[in-house]
Amino acid sequence: MNSIVIISLWILLLLNEVLCQVPDETVKVLRSEKVELTCPIDVDTCGELHSLKWFKGTDRIAVVSGDGEVAKVEGSYNDRVYLAHENKRSRLIFKNVEISDEDTYLCETTFLEPSEACENSGAYSIALNVYAIPSVIALQDGSRNSIKNGSHIGPMREGQDLQVVCEVYGARPVPVISWHRSGSVVRDSQIVEDHNGLFTVKSTLSLTLSRQELGATYICRVEMKELSLVVDNHFHIDLQVRPTKINLSGVEHHTVQGTKVLLQCQVSGARPAANMTWYNSTRLIPDETNEITSVSTQTYLQNDGTFETISQMIFTATRFENGASIRCEADNIVMRQDGDRPLHDTLTLEVMYPPVVRVGAENITVNETQDFLLKCDYEANPASLESVKWFRNDQEIKLDSRRHDGGNPENIGLIIKNSTRGDIGAYKCELANSIGKDLSDNEINVDVLYKPTVVLNMDPETPVIENDQANITLLCNIVDGNPLLLTKVRWFLDGEFLKELPECDDDGDGNSLGDENLCEVDPTKMLLQNVGREFIGNYSCQGFNLGGWGDISEENSLDIYYEPGNATITHFPYIGIKRRSVTFNCSVEDRGNPPATRFRWLRGDKPAKDVVTPSWTVDPVGLDSRTTFTCFAYNEGGEGNAAVAHLEVHAPPAFVQKLHPYTGALYSTSNISLACRVECVPSCAISWFKDGVGIEDYDERYYITSTYLPAEPATGDFESAYSVLHFNMSAWPDGMLDRIRDSSNYSCVSSNNSAGPGVRSTTYFGVEYPPENTSLSSPSISVEEGKIPPRIVCSSRAYPEPEFSWWRNAVNIVNGSSLIVNTVMERSDAGVYTCVASNKHGNHSTDAVIDIHYKPTCTITRKEVNDEDILICTAIGSPKESEFDWSLKYENDTLQNHKTRGDAYESILVLENDVSAMRTYVCVATNSVGMGKPCEIEVAGYVAWWLKGDILTPYILIAAVAALLLAVILICVIIICICRRKRRQDKSSIQIEEIEDAEFSFMKNQRSPTKPKPDASENIQQYDKTVRWRIRRFFEKRNSIDLLKLSTQNVITYVKKPQVATTTPSANANSISAKEPQQTSDDRNANVPSTSADVVVTGGTSTAGESQIEPGEYENLPFHGMQTPPKKPLHDIADDLVYADLDESNYGPINYKAASIYNMVKFKGRTQN
Repeated sequence: MNSIVIISLWILLLLNEVLCQVPDETVKVLRSEKVELTCPIDVDTCGELHSLKWFKGTDRIAVVSGDGEVAKVEGSYNDRVYLAHENKRSRLIFKNVEISDEDTYLCETTFLEPSEACENSGAYSIALNVYAIPSVIALQDGSRNSIKNGSHIGPMREGQDLQVVCEVYGARPVPVISWHRSGSVVRDSQIVEDHNGLFTVKSTLSLTLSRQELGATYICRVEMKELSLVVDNHFHIDLQVRPTKINLSGVEHHTVQGTKVLLQCQVSGARPAANMTWYNSTRLIPDETNEITSVSTQTYLQNDGTFETISQMIFTATRFENGASIRCEADNIVMRQDGDRPLHDTLTLEVMYPPVVRVGAENITVNETQDFLLKCDYEANPASLESVKWFRNDQEIKLDSRRHDGGNPENIGLIIKNSTRGDIGAYKCELANSIGKDLSDNEINVDVLYKPTVVLNMDPETPVIENDQANITLLCNIVDGNPLLLTKVRWFLDGEFLKELPECDDDGDGNSLGDENLCEVDPTKMLLQNVGREFIGNYSCQGFNLGGWGDISEENSLDIYYEPGNATITHFPYIGIKRRSVTFNCSVEDRGNPPATRFRWLRGDKPAKDVVTPSWTVDPVGLDSRTTFTCFAYNEGGEGNAAVAHLEVHAPPAFVQKLHPYTGALYSTSNISLACRVECVPSCAISWFKDGVGIEDYDERYYITSTYLPAEPATGDFESAYSVLHFNMSAWPDGMLDRIRDSSNYSCVSSNNSAGPGVRSTTYFGVEYPPENTSLSSPSISVEEGKIPPRIVCSSRAYPEPEFSWWRNAVNIVNGSSLIVNTVMERSDAGVYTCVASNKHGNHSTDAVIDIHYKPTCTITRKEVNDEDILICTAIGSPKESEFDWSLKYENDTLQNHKTRGDAYESILVLENDVSAMRTYVCVATNSVGMGKPCEIEVAGYVAWWLKGDILTPYILIAAVAALLLAVILICVIIICICRRKRRQDKSSIQIEEIEDAEFSFMKNQRSPTKPKPDASENIQQYDKTVRWRIRRFFEKRNSIDLLKLSTQNVITYVKKPQVATTTPSANANSISAKEPQQTSDDRNANVPSTSADVVVTGGTSTAGESQIEPGEYENLPFHGMQTPPKKPLHDIADDLVYADLDESNYGPINYKAASIYNMVKFKGRTQN
């Protein structure tokens, strides 16, 4: 019991150790790839993380703080590994993993204050397995030569040794290598080597080659289950072996002449394929195909890798191949290199052939009833005959013992007894054995003499026509007989002897006793001249040759045709009626030979086609029947004498010209008439009726004209009555027809005649007038763009009824009274649509206006009108009246302060000049259809007129500059003149010492602190003195050549200094400009005396003042040296104006300083009081 407990505890300890070593996660990765190891952090349960450490085995490789701000990878991993820390996970990332990185990695987490619910053990393990795909998988032979995948090794010979090595480099884990052949595993030897964690495996396959390796494929299979990798490399062995078997077949026992003989030589087990050679006994049979022999060789690859070679020789067997020996030889390169004799097989032929036959070559001639013998010789294998046949004229002779002897295998020859004419012909002998039969190539010609058989022929062949007075030649032609030559002929008529030809006698020794010319005639011909009906009869003849007189020929009739006799003609009824029928009969007593059965008819001089009977019914009878009719009989012998009869034809009343069902006339027509024409023989009369009431001759509104017209053969009309009813329009009210009352039915009626009743024709007479009072259902409609307008119906009064058409812009758009538009309208469809009502008397039209309403489209233009810059917004829409709304685009500003004006067709917006920024003005036009699309225009800020891009602006500027230059030139001339005059007056100016005294006393007064406050005038005087003092000091410092003096009018002027010595202004003095930096306020106050607390006069001048009194700059002025500066400003200065917007320490140009300061002092005085 204790042992069981101990064993159980031991097992539990082992299981606990094994389970504790199982990692929480396993990661598989290929070498050099990127991999991430993820450590989960349960912050939701365990709270805030303090730190996290990564260990490889027991070595720490990385640490990261809980907030992720401090992350460090330690040791050699610093370049390949980095950390990615997040709230709930931390990742250890290998940029390119190496084999040495394979290990178990531990992620250890430490929390600041883990809660009780935190189940974190503090460690999370990850097993990292690093795999490597083999870098090289190669095959090599025993000599370390590389073998390509799928290649062949060899050629190699049977019995050789072969060694192949399959090598795998740089793989992890260790791959499994196995060799396979035909699905079976082949034994091998393996070596495994470890190179820094990468394994090299070598598997060696050793073989001794035999026929088993023929066609074999060896496969080296490399398997790595961890990577699901299977790689097969294979090779084939090219093994050469000798042929093992040869077999010649094709003919067993014997063959028959004339058949195709196929001999086949089959060689197997060879690699490479065997070479085949044929021999006839010792004679080499060439491989080329000729007319006698055909040799073909085919090679087939077998499943074991060897080749089977089949050579076939085909020839036609003849009796000359009987007993011949045929041999087939085979070898390949293996046998030739080893010096072995070729394999061979032999076959002896036996050719069985039918008899070769020949008959006697003489010709045989016998008299009928004599006997004759036919001979036949032959050569055959086998020699024994099975049958003998004789042929006459290629027809087999049926042997009869009463007339034939022999003609069998025992007696080949044939005796024909009691010969007849049927025995004449060419005889051949056919012999047959067990192989076949043969007919003799030559023949025996047998000729048997016998009496002639004749036939009588006529040339030309009968019948003949008597009127042709032809000649007939009787011919007695021999049909049968031997020889086929007649020496005498007897002629017979209806069985009675006529004569015998030739008409000469001999003395029995062949000498002629009569006329020799008669003896030389052809007895087979007899001529009948100018044959007539008396030569009619049956003729025959009898012929004679060396065999004697033959039988009389069959009778041949001589037939002679002649014409019929006189004809007679009758017809019924005697008087024909138009459109009815008349039957004519023609008869002949002598019908001629052959008897006549056909007749010819003529109507007038025109033959009646397709009428050949003795009776002819003419139906219907017409105008062309009122003529003579002729008939006669005819046959092959000619035409008989004709008979002639004349036919009289009457016509019942019938209209040639009827009244039309409708007759119309324009109400204002002055010439109106109705006409009808009635065919009638005998003649008839025509009357007129209106609405069934006869029109009398005294009715002044009408008058009638009548005429009896002759027949018209062209139309087939008989004589006819023609009547015209004329309207006497002068008797009508106002000479016009009434549209209502005068529309009536008019009838034309004829009287009866002997051929038939009268006829009537009626027409409705309508009073017509052109269209008028054309009107529309809607003369004007409005429709919005994109919608379908309502239908417009056009109506008008007219007779006949008018036809309607709709037109727009001179183009016919539709026919019919209704204008129906099935498509939506566009603004281009607006306009006038004209309905035209028309009939044959004229037309009348009216217009429909379709107005397309659409939203307005606006445009903005910019103009300048009456010195105002304005924007004009115009809109095009329907209706044209629109409301306009102005706004700004991209601006929060409104245009409430802008002036707008305009009407329903345009709106004007006055632009303000104080807008300097670019603006986009938007105008929207709205009419009764709706609001149109906004239009906009960009307007730049206000610019001076000379900066605007008008066309005239450059010309205006050029003109202004030219005028300004001209004014400057004039002013300069005037100044020069004035300056010269003033220069003479300046010689008596106040001396410079008075100016210095005045300045000194002014400065002294300024320094006195107890002096009472001066008034405004005193301040001005003090200021002037200060100015003179400052100017003097200024020029003394700069060695100025000019002095200043104060005139009695308190205006500072320049005084030319006496030239005691020439002084050149320094370069520094001339370079002072208006842009020189000003002194500080402390420097200025130190040099300028102060007059009082209220008035502060600075010691320095303004920038503008310095630029005016600077000697170097003053000399550049245009009026320098011409005259003194002006004594007062050019314009009056307002009392409250401080010059040039300057403060109390800065003043404008000298010419304006006194007035500006004076006004300033006055202003301050009023303010203080």
